[in-house]
Amino acid sequence: MITPEIGTARLKKELDLLLETNIPVFIHGAPGIGKSYIVNEIAAKKGWQISDVRLSQLDSVDLRGIPSIKDGRTVWMPPIFLPTEGVGILFLDELNSAPPSVQAAIYQLVLDRKIGEYSMPEGWRIVCAGNRVSDRGIVFRLPSPLANRMVHLVASAKFEDFKVWAIQNGLHPSIVAFLGFRPDLLSQEAPKDAQTNPAFATPRSWTMLSKIAGKCETLEGYTPLIYGAVGYAAGIEFLSYLKTYAEIPDVDAVLRGEDVPAPTNPGALYALTAALVERWDGSQAQGEALLAYSKVLPTEFGVMLVKDLVVKDENIAAAPSFEAWLEIYGGYIV
Repeated sequence: MITPEIGTARLKKELDLLLETNIPVFIHGAPGIGKSYIVNEIAAKKGWQISDVRLSQLDSVDLRGIPSIKDGRTVWMPPIFLPTEGVGILFLDELNSAPPSVQAAIYQLVLDRKIGEYSMPEGWRIVCAGNRVSDRGIVFRLPSPLANRMVHLVASAKFEDFKVWAIQNGLHPSIVAFLGFRPDLLSQEAPKDAQTNPAFATPRSWTMLSKIAGKCETLEGYTPLIYGAVGYAAGIEFLSYLKTYAEIPDVDAVLRGEDVPAPTNPGALYALTAALVERWDGSQAQGEALLAYSKVLPTEFGVMLVKDLVVKDENIAAAPSFEAWLEIYGGYIV
């Protein structure tokens, strides 16, 4: 039976509960979907410390520490990344990429919160993460005794979760629009034959491409960078979509409240709504113009526009016409 996958929004909710109960957890997921980012984000929101340890880079002796002599006896000095005080998360990343000897050394730490003479402070929690066997990375099967010491969550990239993060973090609107049109290309498996171009699409690689897009007037002239970031398959689709993106109506005219016809092409509608959200400056005047224009768009896209505006800045709800808009379209919001 296949373990059900959960999106990153649900993952945060599950992690919050497990952190409160102090139960160790292992997050399984494809490369680039944000496992490390989410754990660090949760720690930051809670005001906790975090010790991020990449176990694939360690030997088993690195966990126990080095010996020293005290009163004629051997005393082991634990490594600096093992916490000694306060509250936080010990994040053991790439656990199943670590050699079996390192995984064996983790047994006691995960079960008893000890390793050798070291004891973990009460305020610290253990979170582990790693890629799946199917991801074509360096992965060792977890020993059953170690696997049974943790709750296992399988995370996957879901566009709606990524979209919220993308809007809040200012990703390039062409990428948000394209992935809204083709959410299946948000995350792909690593290519089987990676000799010519090992790149493939993940939330991480789309974020890298967004940074590139922010530094150039047009991405069309940087085809090798697109292919090098998200791979050939997704790159070809994205380049084709950019032609549609270039044909959207005048965004500034919409923001000024002018009468602008809505596109009929679904791809252009995705592009237009993403561009409007990105260009909205948070002002009430533009907010009113956007609420009015949402009624010009097909209902699905008008509702999507307003929902995305709320994600970017909840103050859109303070616009004078927002309540009237909600009375008409509130039933479409889930």
